[in-house]
Amino acid sequence: MKSIETLQSILDYATGKYFSAPRGQWVFRGHSDKGFKLIPSIGRTPHTSKSIDKYEESIFSIFKREAHGYLSTLPNTEWEWLAFAQHHGLPTRLLDWSYNPMVALYFAVERDQSKDGELFALHAPTQAPKVVRDGSPFKISSPVKFYPSIVSPRIRAQEGLFIACSELELPLENTFRITWELDRIIIPAKSKENLRYALFRLGVHGSSMFPDIEGLTTRLKWQHGVQSPFKLV
Repeated sequence: MKSIETLQSILDYATGKYFSAPRGQWVFRGHSDKGFKLIPSIGRTPHTSKSIDKYEESIFSIFKREAHGYLSTLPNTEWEWLAFAQHHGLPTRLLDWSYNPMVALYFAVERDQSKDGELFALHAPTQAPKVVRDGSPFKISSPVKFYPSIVSPRIRAQEGLFIACSELELPLENTFRITWELDRIIIPAKSKENLRYALFRLGVHGSSMFPDIEGLTTRLKWQHGVQSPFKLV
C-alpha cells in the first residue's frame, strides 16, 4: 500500500496512473481514518430488525411514504429515490465517490487529524445503464456504478457519483466485479494539515464542497484557525 505526503506527489501519481484513462473510469473516495472500511451506511448503522434486508426495506419504504409531504416533485424510480435518500442522510446501500481525486483527498484530510487517512481509487470502467434504467437497486448481484438523474448542488460541486453495493455488510472490495481494481493510498496524519491548506489554496475547501451556508461556516472556522505551513521567500 502506497503512502503519499505531499500534494505534488499525489498529483504526479494520479497523472501517471489515473489520468491516462478516460475520465470516469477511475473514481475516488477519501476516508479520514484508514481504519474505516468501504461498507455503505446501511451496513454500519445499528438496527432492531431481524435482518439487514428487513431493516433496509423498512427504513426505505417509510422514507418514501413520509417524504411525499415535503416534496413538490417526486423521484421517478427506485434508483432516484435511493440517491435522494442518501443525499438527505438516510442509511442506504450507496457509497459516495467522485470523479475528482482532489475532492476525495479533501475528505481524507479534513478531520481526525491524529489518524492516518486513506485515499481510494477505484477502476470501474463500465456502468450498468440497463440495470439502473430497468432494474431495482435492491436486487443487484454485484456492485453498480451510477450517476443520479437528480443532481443536487453538493453532488455537482463534488463531481459526485455513487456505487450501489450488493452486499450490505461486506467491504466493497470483497464483492466487486473481476474487471474492477482498487488502489489505496495512505495519507499520514502528520501531512493532513499541510495537504488541507494546499487544497484550500487550490479552491478545494468546505465552501466549494458544500455550496450552502453550512459549508461557508465550515470553511470560515477552519480558515481563521490555521496558519500557512509554507514560508514566504
